[in-house]
Amino acid sequence: MKSDIAREPDPSTETYDALRARIRDGFDDLSPHLQRLARSALDEPNFFALNTVAVLAQHVSVQPSTLIRFAKEFGYGGFSQMQRVFRLRLIEGAPDKRAEIYENKLAGAPVKNMNQIFEGCIDELIASLESVREKTSTDDLARAVAMIKAASHVHIAGLRRARPIATYLAYGISRSEQHCSLLDFAGGMAEQQVVNMRRDDLLICVSFPPYTPAVLDVIRDAHLRRRPIIAITDSQESPLAKNSTLAFLVDNESTSQFKPISGAIGLVQALCIGLTEQN
Repeated sequence: MKSDIAREPDPSTETYDALRARIRDGFDDLSPHLQRLARSALDEPNFFALNTVAVLAQHVSVQPSTLIRFAKEFGYGGFSQMQRVFRLRLIEGAPDKRAEIYENKLAGAPVKNMNQIFEGCIDELIASLESVREKTSTDDLARAVAMIKAASHVHIAGLRRARPIATYLAYGISRSEQHCSLLDFAGGMAEQQVVNMRRDDLLICVSFPPYTPAVLDVIRDAHLRRRPIIAITDSQESPLAKNSTLAFLVDNESTSQFKPISGAIGLVQALCIGLTEQN
């Protein structure tokens, strides 16, 4: 009898998030070889989307036929059907840039040299800083500093691309001798930490598209509990901005595969310095 994870999906409509959830839920029931593929699918979705069966099999040290078994385990007729879900995620993430990367990869387009890559990265970093300078209100920065200073404890949430931003902010706030901690997503205690927040605690959430579900959950919980929230995100339409007391918007213009975090880091550094230098 097939397990629940193998129920037949509709390859034309299943989203990456839905497939990812099924892979996670069914991970423990997979054989060791299929678990290796599952880890690759979850940790390296772009690599999973862009490479052939032979390349993926070699990368994960399994036989090519194992990829077909992996797809069938999750109800797909073959691996190409499953791979379409990963390719659609890649293209939908940032249409112009991701489509270009995808098409160039399949067409065997020449790779940029390191000088072009380096110069392009520097330009993106500078553009991110200039954008945050134009968009950010110094009155809002002063308000955020006041909120942090008034808090008994500052809780900070950020995963994936937002993780280094959240970590740097926690470092800076701790240096200013404020009580501060990162939410414990790895240990599974983040939701409980939000439940334990007192009225004079503050939550700071950092997330950009595709928004991390775990971070969205904690900001909604804190919002329902009427706790003060500062968000660092990409737009006013962001679920973080909609559920926050104060929102800062950064890094929305870039279409790079790896969007810069320089603007957000500049914003965070200004907050940290404001904590130590303003009365």
